[in-house]
Amino acid sequence: MKEKTVLLLKAAEDSSCDPYFEKLQEAGITSIIIPTLEFIYINDEILENCLLCPENFCGIIFTSPRTVQAVHRIFDTTGFDISKWQKKENYAVGEATSKLAASLLELDLLGEEAGSSEELCKVILSSADCEKFVEPFLFPCSQKSKDTVPKTLTESGLEVKKVICYKTECNSHLEESLEKLIAEKGIPDIIVFFSPSGVEFSNKIMKFLEKTKEPQCIAIGPTTEQAIKNAKMNLCKVAEKPNPDSVLKAVKSLL
Repeated sequence: MKEKTVLLLKAAEDSSCDPYFEKLQEAGITSIIIPTLEFIYINDEILENCLLCPENFCGIIFTSPRTVQAVHRIFDTTGFDISKWQKKENYAVGEATSKLAASLLELDLLGEEAGSSEELCKVILSSADCEKFVEPFLFPCSQKSKDTVPKTLTESGLEVKKVICYKTECNSHLEESLEKLIAEKGIPDIIVFFSPSGVEFSNKIMKFLEKTKEPQCIAIGPTTEQAIKNAKMNLCKVAEKPNPDSVLKAVKSLL
């Protein structure tokens, strides 16, 4: 029986080891990664001014690894006092974002178990210290970020300082990489989408390529799930959490 092709459409890791690829490999499942996105950091000065004044905030909310990278870039160039931020109430969506913040910024993040921005807001609002959050939260995000966090928290009486710190663009080599994969292995059997942008950019290309079958799609998170539905692609599974174990479980269910 021919081995199924599992394609991971995600942003490239900054390290040489991708945890999702490795988790699937450990289970005997071969996968292929094609980076869908390129990131351009913006508004460095605005973010820097915020990070240099931790006394003006009650903490930071991270909703993606890229926002952690944006803060770390400022730390590398300015050397702002990270110890003052370490004493704050800092939150993150998902295991990958939390681990990266711990590694690069030595921050202990709350909310790691939350699989979405909606769930993270519930964690924040249920905190025993919620009534002490007088200053705003610093919320670095992408230009495509939905207003779920600012809207939900402000409606509950908390303040949020939103700073758009990066924008996403389609990987300039995406079309070439997809064409090469399809030429060598055919249309993938399973595609794991990690972001709505990944769905948008890859769908624009794949619908123009010759298709003999429709891949089974797995979504990471509710916004990516909705993007797949909007694109009328074959959504088969949604990973329970944005982590390698949940993706492995979803992939196994389709093999």
